[in-house]
Amino acid sequence: MNSTPNSEVPASSSRRGFLKSATALGAGALFSNAATVRATTNKNSRLRIFQIGVSGIGAMQRKGLKGHPMVEFAGFCDIDKTAFAAIEKDHPDAWRISDYREAFADRLDQFDAVIVDVPDFHHCPMMVTALENGKHAYGQKPLVQQLDELHTIRKALAANPGLYTQMGNQRACFEGRMQAVEMLKNNQLGRPIEAHIWTGGMSYGTYFVEPWSELPEAKPVPDTVSWDLWNGPLTEPMPYSEDIHPRRWRSYWETGGGMLADWGCHLIDVLYFAYDLPSPSAVQTNTPKPAGVCHSGHNESTLTYTGVGDRCAKDHFVLHYNDSGIRPSFAALGLPVSKITGTCTMVVCEDGALLLEPSGNMEIYRKGKLVENEPLPKVEPRDHWKDWADCCLGNEKPLWTPWDIGSRITEPALLATKATRFPGQELHWDGENYRFTNHEPANQILSRHYREGFAPPKIG
Repeated sequence: MNSTPNSEVPASSSRRGFLKSATALGAGALFSNAATVRATTNKNSRLRIFQIGVSGIGAMQRKGLKGHPMVEFAGFCDIDKTAFAAIEKDHPDAWRISDYREAFADRLDQFDAVIVDVPDFHHCPMMVTALENGKHAYGQKPLVQQLDELHTIRKALAANPGLYTQMGNQRACFEGRMQAVEMLKNNQLGRPIEAHIWTGGMSYGTYFVEPWSELPEAKPVPDTVSWDLWNGPLTEPMPYSEDIHPRRWRSYWETGGGMLADWGCHLIDVLYFAYDLPSPSAVQTNTPKPAGVCHSGHNESTLTYTGVGDRCAKDHFVLHYNDSGIRPSFAALGLPVSKITGTCTMVVCEDGALLLEPSGNMEIYRKGKLVENEPLPKVEPRDHWKDWADCCLGNEKPLWTPWDIGSRITEPALLATKATRFPGQELHWDGENYRFTNHEPANQILSRHYREGFAPPKIG
């Protein structure tokens, strides 16, 4: 094994054997017995982190953990070599690789935890690989890209108790959002009747292209980019283009989740934290035309929850989830038009309504009027990143959001997204068995066929 820092791992016989096995057997066979290797971190040792995905959101995770005296980054993985320039100063001794699988083949004893900061379609294989190798794990939102991957993640969590996980939902720790959860949980405005959530729309910019776009024309792949590894589990590779890499992959059906999945976990979370909602029982998304190779826009989704008991004012709870700035009629809800014009979560309750921005800023209404002096509950300050690291080190703290609830928050966002392929059709969802009960064509888009060598590992 080569331990030379500041360079990519050479083509060792160990790595060649690993990749050959991955191709021939699939990653599942390769890692099936790896769970016997466990992280040995404790209060007196350091948490050694392997980060997959260095640039973009990856820099936020490193900033969030910066200053923790017991955290060190042991190694980094990125398919673009230019990304490594960002870590040279602060992590000069960390190793660098392009293929994350090499770390699990050659360096398993050199890290205790994994951070996954890559496009959505890579999440499940990488995250399950981390768990099955006994590593604590942090993963971006949405937790996975396919609905059946929720089942895979949950099985991996059940098979690997004692590992600490966290989903990239840092806004959940903002004071205002934690206060909103406590207010809703305690029925300060009465029991919930319904919720309305709206986001902005897809448009060409930093993260998205226009809705219903076609795939971009292929461009030459830079010498610094390992495009085959970027495509990873895809059986039909995406063309290289700046309209896909490094950020606009979010727009495309095979690689991201469009606006609904990209924002869902940040906005729907308060409902699950407050009310412990079950899986939705039905979803219907209305949109001008179905999503194609690119995600759709002007989506209006309705998610219905049944079996909510007395947690809600009715025997069912309805979440209206829209993008493209489509807001509800405030007059129909008996409310004056809010000054909040951007992305927002609104919960309508028996005695009032709460409007919550991603930042934690909120408006509270009682009897149709804005309340200026509603008492706000006291909440303990939380550190999204460092609390996770402390848990991994044996100093347990409350986490917002571990993967068990992160998977549940991801579910409605993915359901709304999948339903954009069948506009105006109500799809009945069996959350226990991960399938639609009334629409077989919709069941054909719940899973992914993984390319050999890039599937999630066999669990157990």
